[in-house]
Amino acid sequence: MAEAESQGTRRVAGRGARAGRGTVLVPLAALLMLAAALSAFTVLLDEGPWFASTMVVVAVVVGAGALARLRARRWRPAWSVLASSAALVVILTAVFAAEVSFAVVVPTADTLERFSELVAAGEQSIAEQSLPAEADPGIRFLLALGVGGIAIVTDALASLSRRPALAVVPALGILAVPVVLAPGALPLPTVVATAAAYLLMLALHRPAAIGGGAGVARAVTAAAVVLVAAVVVPPALPSVLAGDRLPGSGPAGLVTGINPVVELGDDLRRQNPVTVLTYSTGLEGGQYLTLSHLAEFAGQEVLPVPFEAETREAGEIGPPAWFADDVAFTSVETTITLRSVRSRWVPLPSAPVRADGLTGGWVIDPDGVTMRTAEGSIRNGTYTVENRLARPTPEQLRATTVDAPGLDQYRALPEDIDPIIEATAREVVAGIDNPYEQAVALQRFFTDGGFTYSEDAPVEGGFDGSGAEIVAAFLEARSGYCVHFGSAMTLMARTLGIPTRMAVGFLPGSRNPVIPSEYTVSSDDLHTWPELHFDGIGWVRFEPTPSRGVTPDYATEEALTPSGSPSPDPLTPEPIEPTATATPGAPSPGASGGPDLPDEQIDAGGTASGGLLGGRSTIGGVDARLVLALALMLVLALLAAPGVWRAVLRARRLRSPDPLDAWRELRDTARDLGLPAESTRTPRELARAWAGVGAGGGARAGAGAAGGVAEPSAGELEVFEAVRRALEARAYGAPAAVSGAPDIRPALRALRARTPWWRQLLAAVGPRSLASREPRDPALELPAAPA
Repeated sequence: MAEAESQGTRRVAGRGARAGRGTVLVPLAALLMLAAALSAFTVLLDEGPWFASTMVVVAVVVGAGALARLRARRWRPAWSVLASSAALVVILTAVFAAEVSFAVVVPTADTLERFSELVAAGEQSIAEQSLPAEADPGIRFLLALGVGGIAIVTDALASLSRRPALAVVPALGILAVPVVLAPGALPLPTVVATAAAYLLMLALHRPAAIGGGAGVARAVTAAAVVLVAAVVVPPALPSVLAGDRLPGSGPAGLVTGINPVVELGDDLRRQNPVTVLTYSTGLEGGQYLTLSHLAEFAGQEVLPVPFEAETREAGEIGPPAWFADDVAFTSVETTITLRSVRSRWVPLPSAPVRADGLTGGWVIDPDGVTMRTAEGSIRNGTYTVENRLARPTPEQLRATTVDAPGLDQYRALPEDIDPIIEATAREVVAGIDNPYEQAVALQRFFTDGGFTYSEDAPVEGGFDGSGAEIVAAFLEARSGYCVHFGSAMTLMARTLGIPTRMAVGFLPGSRNPVIPSEYTVSSDDLHTWPELHFDGIGWVRFEPTPSRGVTPDYATEEALTPSGSPSPDPLTPEPIEPTATATPGAPSPGASGGPDLPDEQIDAGGTASGGLLGGRSTIGGVDARLVLALALMLVLALLAAPGVWRAVLRARRLRSPDPLDAWRELRDTARDLGLPAESTRTPRELARAWAGVGAGGGARAGAGAAGGVAEPSAGELEVFEAVRRALEARAYGAPAAVSGAPDIRPALRALRARTPWWRQLLAAVGPRSLASREPRDPALELPAAPA
């Protein structure tokens, strides 16, 4: 008999050990399955921290659920889901809104506003970007939020359900996104890894483990079905994308990355151009707006000018170091309103001096001058720029040289440059020695009728791009768009020893017939042009693209003839008075006959230095901020529920005349505070243990007559003695002996005083006593006789 009892005890202990291991190992397998499924997003997103940040969120969510199940003795499913949900809010706050939270992890009203901005930024980014997309803070937040919610469901199904096979359904939801957006591109290793992790989770789950061979067979069959479906079905699905654009709620805007010339051709070939920005200025004819400068020719690309600069605020940003003091210029003020653009580069007029209205940190090139964000993108917003519009004379340009030091990167030529480029340049400038006149001759070579403007010919001819490799083919085909004309003139000028760079930006745009001082710039106005450097003057714009742009006065044919009479320069400043509806800094789109748009302003949102300019967004037709506010209120209510429940229970016990309720409250308060509260101890023993905590005896002090444990005060002993007497009288004495419960509030205050503040905070927020179960004492449960 003893041996049988011993074997039974070992079996029970073995099952308990397996259950404990399952509580930890099953969530780990579920976490591995989610990580494998998330790797499918590599076909949708560029490289970046999106995978790490999302998995940190998922790991915290799953870990919080596992910890709650280990600690809770009652209502484990509720505690698990509650802990996971709270952990999701906390980790999202820490990762994406730490600077606008309390103590990094506690959300505030500003945190809610930040989440709303990130949702809006993510939705707009999804609508605008092409595949693979840049995982900006908005997309990273949506990904972490969505996969974090999926992790809560997956963890609950895997660890709490007796049908763990259902846990694969949320993981399939993750795999479905790349399947729908990029059919046929789902990586096979992702599918295999997800299926393997799924099998591992099923094997570790207790019901599957005790199912024997049948359980293993069912797991293998389910995994095989998932694997076959994931491999066979995606290639058969039709694409839901128009081209390579992600689907959005409206027309996609203009997107420029770290190299704004990469997508320029695709944007120019749009069937439906979008309004990128509007601006108001007192300059007749408008202004060119620059995004970035390009210098290094690498293969079929030309790369932005590299520069190192510390992130700083906008304001005084110029004038550029190259701007000569003796060159005539006009100061122009321009108010720019971004409409549908997503860019790391700020559209600026030439030679900016000051930029107001841009908040946050910016990386500013002092030589350009150009501005870009340190991380993330700018979107909708309004800012005002003061710039200097240079007006060098032909005489000044003709008298300069091009030998200034420090410009080697603008003279550099690719090692494998086609000889036809230099040969063509030499042929064009034959007999011309002056660098300025050579530049005008190169411009005339492209604009005198021998070349045609075409956005489709480079694609059909296989030489679409911006690098040195395509210039030779372009010179032979004699047809292309601004990128090809700009690249060709840049390289040809460099072969003549003239420092040259390419500028990428926008043409002046279309003048508003209702508001003369306002101009509208669309995606069709994207442009690139060469800028040549002349000593003592600086960078000078030329326009080699036929039928596009405006030729500066100093680069016209008339300017080459001293006796000629140059035609008026379309960009010569003739200030006009802006109308009342076009007040700088407060543009009114509705007054121009267009739709009324919500007020927008630049704000340093997300984690992007330079600010994410998020507009208002909706979720299911409801303002996203309202939805997030309700969700946050629900989460906060769930977090506060245990503390409120415990406070109500405490108040009810303190009002009760039953001494058993008083004793239970003392014991539960001690348990919440982490103090000894074992059912095997008498009130006097517990009083000694509680008193010993304040004397440094530790939370488990007073297990016996251990030395160094302080004696409880007489008042505390009197309270405990009164409770003990009342309990004994209730359980064993005559009904008349029950005289009511003593006042235990002084003893409760004494218990709290013996614990640190963080213990008291944990006791108020997450009382452990609500999750504890103890065997009831039948003697104490006898009902007291009525008085």
